Amino acid sequence: MTRSVPEATIAIGRVRAMPFGRSRTEAAARQVRIIEAEGPDEVRAYALESLVEALTWAGEAEKALVPFVKLLRWWDLHPEHFDSGDQNILFWEFGWIVNDLSRTPTVSVEKVDRVLEDMEKRFSLANRGMERVWCSRLEWALLRRSEDLEKTFTTWLTMPLDDEDSCVACHKEYHAGYLLEIGDIHGAVAILEAGIVAELSCSREPASMLSVLAWCYLELERLEDAEKVLPTALGELKSATSMSVLIAYARLFEVFARGHDKTRALELIAKIAESIETASAYVRLETLRHLIAGMRCLSEQGYAQETITFGSDEDTIAHLVDSFDTQATELSEAFDHRHGNTVQADRLARSRKVHSTSRPLVFVQPERPSFVAGTTSASHDVTWNRDRAYLDQAEDAYQDGDHTQAADLYRIAAEQAQSEGLLLEAGWCWAEAARNAQEISQFDVAAHDYMEAQTRLKAAGATLEEITPMFIAWAPVVQENHYRKYVDMALYDYPTPARAHGTDKIEEILPIVFQSSMVNTPLIKKYVLARAELRDSVARVLATWGSLEDKIEAIDMVEESATRFTLLGRSDAAAHSWWLAARLAAEVNPALVTPNYSKALQEFKAVGQRGRVFGAQVAGDYGEYLRTLGRYDEASKVEESWKDE
Repeated sequence: MTRSVPEATIAIGRVRAMPFGRSRTEAAARQVRIIEAEGPDEVRAYALESLVEALTWAGEAEKALVPFVKLLRWWDLHPEHFDSGDQNILFWEFGWIVNDLSRTPTVSVEKVDRVLEDMEKRFSLANRGMERVWCSRLEWALLRRSEDLEKTFTTWLTMPLDDEDSCVACHKEYHAGYLLEIGDIHGAVAILEAGIVAELSCSREPASMLSVLAWCYLELERLEDAEKVLPTALGELKSATSMSVLIAYARLFEVFARGHDKTRALELIAKIAESIETASAYVRLETLRHLIAGMRCLSEQGYAQETITFGSDEDTIAHLVDSFDTQATELSEAFDHRHGNTVQADRLARSRKVHSTSRPLVFVQPERPSFVAGTTSASHDVTWNRDRAYLDQAEDAYQDGDHTQAADLYRIAAEQAQSEGLLLEAGWCWAEAARNAQEISQFDVAAHDYMEAQTRLKAAGATLEEITPMFIAWAPVVQENHYRKYVDMALYDYPTPARAHGTDKIEEILPIVFQSSMVNTPLIKKYVLARAELRDSVARVLATWGSLEDKIEAIDMVEESATRFTLLGRSDAAAHSWWLAARLAAEVNPALVTPNYSKALQEFKAVGQRGRVFGAQVAGDYGEYLRTLGRYDEASKVEESWKDE
C-alpha cells in the first residue's frame, strides 16, 4: 500500500535525524528505492535530496553524483513536484556537487567544467542568483590557480548576493582567500577583520574566518593580535554547527603548534582525526598541510619523539609527520597531474618551511565569572582568610591551560575549605574542578565534581541566583547515566527572594514577581532571570535524554523560560527557548501545529541582523514540519515571509 505524503515525509525526516555514516546512507537509499517504486511522487525530490546529503557528508562525493543526476532529471520532467523548499535544496546541493567534484583528482578538468556550465545554465533558467555559480567557479580557479583566476574573481566580486543562494559570511572568507592566494596578506586581514566586526555568521562562520585571521597574524608576526583572537576563534569553532570546519581545526592546530602551545594543539588532534577520513581529497590535502606545518614546529621545539594518538594510530610526532608528508605528496601529485602545473607541490613545500614563533603565544582564557572569587550568601557570609596556596595554584594552572592539574588542585582546595568549615567555598572549588574536567572532556568526572559541589552549596544555603551558573555550565555535557540526578539537583527548592516577602514557597512569590511595578527591581529581576536560565537548561537536558513524559515536562519549562526572557527584554534567549519548545512540541505531538515556531521567528526578528541566520533555520524547520503534515502552501509562505525580512 502506497504511503501518504505525510507518512513518507516523516519517514525521510527520521532518516535525516540519523548521524552521518553508512547506516544513514543505506536508510536514505532505501527510502529512494521505495518511493521510486511505489510513490508518492510529491516526495521523490525530498528523498533524493536526502540521499545526496547523506552521501556528501559521509565523504562519498562521487557516489552522490548518481542520485543528484536523478534529481535533476526529475526536476526537468516534473517541476510541479518541487515546492520552494525542494528547489532551494536542489540548487544549494548543486554547489556541493560541483565543489566536491573539483576537489577529487580522479574527476577530469573537462568534467568539472561541464558540470559548472550546466550549473550556470540551470541557475539562469530558474532565475536564481548567479553569485553562487561564480563562487563555485572561483573555488575551482583558486584550487588550480588557473590563468583566468583574476578575471573569475572580478566577475564573482561584482555579482549581487542572493538571499536564497548566497552566504554573506562565506563571501568574506572567499574574498580573503583570493587575496591570500595572490600574496596580499594585509588585504586579507582587512577583509576578515571587517567581516568579524560586522558580526557576520552562518553554520561555519565566524569560526572559519577567525581561524584564518589567527593564522594571518602569525604570518605577519603580529603575535599580540593572534593572542587576542585565538580564544574567540577556538570558542566559535567548538560551537560551529557546520561539518565543513575540518580545515579550520587544522589551521588552529598549526597556529597553536607554531606558538609553542603543544597542549592546545594536541587537544585538537582527536577532532581532526575523526573527520579527515571522510573529507574530500582536497580538504584532506589542505588539512595535511597544516598538520605537517604544525608537527614540524613541535619537532623543532623538542617533541619529535613524543608519542601521540591520531585516530587508531599511536606513533611519535616525527613518524606521524613523515606519514602525513607521504600522503600529502601523493595527493599533491595527483592534483598537479590533473591541472598540468606544480601549484599543490609548491603549497606543500611552503608548509614544510614554516617555523615556530619568536616567543610562545600567551593564551588568555575568555573572561568567565569565577565560581570561587567573592562568593557569599546570606546564610554563610565567611571570608576565606587562611592559606589559599592550593587555590592560587589551581587558578594559575587554569590560566596556563593545564586543566588536569587545575582540577586536581581545586579538589585539594575544596577539601581544605571544608576542613575549615567553609562549605560555600568548598562547593565553589568543587564546581571549578568540574569545569576543568569538562574542558578536557572528562564528563563523568565532571558530573561527580558538580554533585560534590551541589551537596556543599545546598548545605551552605546558596541561593537560586548563586547556584544557577553552575547548572548552566554543567548542562551541555550532562550524560545519560546521570541526567536524572542533574534534573533533581537543579530543581531543588533553593532559597529565593520569596523569603524577603515572608514565605519559603516559590509558588507564592510568582504573582509578586510578575507585577509590573516590581519586575524591574534589581532583586526581583535577578531572580526572574536566574529561574528562567535554570529551567531552560533543565529543559534542554530533558529534551536530550528524557522519556516522552520528560519531554512534555520540558515543553512547559522552556515555554515558561521563554515568556520570562521576553519580559526581561532578552529577545535572543527567548527566541532560542521558543525554538526548543517548538521542536519538542512537534516531536511529542506531530499532528498538532505548534504556535511556538511563530513565536521563535517573532523573537529572532526582534534581535535584528544577528538573528537572521537562526531565524532562517527556524523558518526552514517550520516549513519542513508543515510539509510533513501535507500543508505545503503554508510551508512555502513561512519560508518566503522570513526571506522578506
